[in-house]
Amino acid sequence: MFEVLINIDEMRDDNPVVQTGLALASRHDAYATGLNIVEVFPATMAMPDVMTVLATQEHEARQCDTWWAKQCCEHGVNGAWEVIRGVYVPVLARRSCMADITVSRLPDHEAGYPSGMDHVTRVLLTAASPMLLVPREWDGSFRQERILVAWNSTQESMRALRAAVPFLRRAKSVCLVDGAGDELPGITPPPLPVRDWLTRQGITLHSVQQFPAIANAGEALLVQAFAMHADLLVMGAWGHSRIGELILGGTTRHVLKHAPLPVLLAH
Repeated sequence: MFEVLINIDEMRDDNPVVQTGLALASRHDAYATGLNIVEVFPATMAMPDVMTVLATQEHEARQCDTWWAKQCCEHGVNGAWEVIRGVYVPVLARRSCMADITVSRLPDHEAGYPSGMDHVTRVLLTAASPMLLVPREWDGSFRQERILVAWNSTQESMRALRAAVPFLRRAKSVCLVDGAGDELPGITPPPLPVRDWLTRQGITLHSVQQFPAIANAGEALLVQAFAMHADLLVMGAWGHSRIGELILGGTTRHVLKHAPLPVLLAH
């Protein structure tokens, strides 16, 4: 059964993560697990007052199981409610390994984390499931009519493409921007035969555009997504040096920071 994990920081009916995740689960007859992480900071574990606060937060979060059951019922999906107390990044990374897709929020750059050190970015650096990330300002819908696929023939982009297959099959328009190159024939691996693979999966490409290697590739991708009125952007995360992207900038970092639409990423 298709499994969707919905990472919920705010238990609100109008939370875009909740609405997008349940819309996805409903459309694909998936099992939807709502997850709330009661975040623990190891440096504070010895403080009695902190432990009391954490216990209270966990108890209150567990009381939201009725709210979650109501949300699932309204969307016509089966699901469960989980609350885990622990260090945020390893908890989410480990739990997400049981899901086909994890739905969460795009990084909140107003939360005060240094660039690249927010929870979502760090989870993406682990062996987590593919992640569908939703902008903070989103209407909660999960449309799949127009999908833009960023392809560069890396393992990361292939994992993202495989995760997106159920969505691509239902899309009315799929555009692939191809940034793969064969820079050192006979030395580096040749580009993957992605078009033949998509055809075997029953996916029709409505347009293919060559995408030259440029410094502002992330910005160019979002411009292309806007031009085609894309409902979803699919791409591999950290296709190059992860440290280099974090320090010097890069496609993934730019998209995480500026994307105005849902993004499906895998690494």
